[in-house]
Amino acid sequence: MPINFNARENRHTYLGREAQQEWFDLIQRLVDPRDKDIADIGCGGGIYSLAWIKMGARQVTCVDFSQQMLADVTENTRDLPNIVIKHGDALGTGLPDSSQDIVFERALIHHINQENRITCFAEAHRLLRSGGMYILQDRTLQDIQLPGSPEHIRGYIFDVYPHLRNFENQRRPDTVEVIDGLQSIGFKQVKAFSLLEKRTVYKNFFQLATDFQARKGRSILHELSDKEIAHLIRHIEKSLGAEVDIVEKDFWTVWVGIK
Repeated sequence: MPINFNARENRHTYLGREAQQEWFDLIQRLVDPRDKDIADIGCGGGIYSLAWIKMGARQVTCVDFSQQMLADVTENTRDLPNIVIKHGDALGTGLPDSSQDIVFERALIHHINQENRITCFAEAHRLLRSGGMYILQDRTLQDIQLPGSPEHIRGYIFDVYPHLRNFENQRRPDTVEVIDGLQSIGFKQVKAFSLLEKRTVYKNFFQLATDFQARKGRSILHELSDKEIAHLIRHIEKSLGAEVDIVEKDFWTVWVGIK
């Protein structure tokens, strides 16, 4: 069944990683975050909220609908005076009109029904000041279709359970759909970029297997039973052999639009 972000057992699911240099490089090509007010909507554990602070944001408002995720971001950003934590969701954040210079949503819109995505885009538009930037980062179906490899661990999931491609096909955004949606709301200079971002370096297979068993940071694994995940882990172990220092990377699409 789909991940329950409010379930206590899923606390800390989106902690333990840091934003990678590839992400910083792309963001800094797109916008100067210094002295900006930024809303990180669907903030999870605050990994990218911290990254915005690191780049000089004046204030980052962390928004999530899950109380468990808000507990994580509170723990992860403790004692930072320029972090604000707000309960809300992407369709209705509760934040004031024209209050943000940047609205950022990472790995969010695939959790939103296609018919509600326009409402999500409109909410971001409402929050932005004139000239502000909306940045969405998510995986399209094309981003996840590569076969399994030491670099693309996610691909092994579909090698073993191809029926999950249909599941992904139903929820993954289409690049053209997102561009058309943003333009229909009134965003200008809408563009899409590809990003290959290092996710994790596993020192050995045991670390990777532990992450998979915990379904850590991989919502699609909640579609599988513990037995199915155990079978998947055995397949990955056989495929990787004695590989060490496994550098997993994620393929993303990043859309931007200006209000």
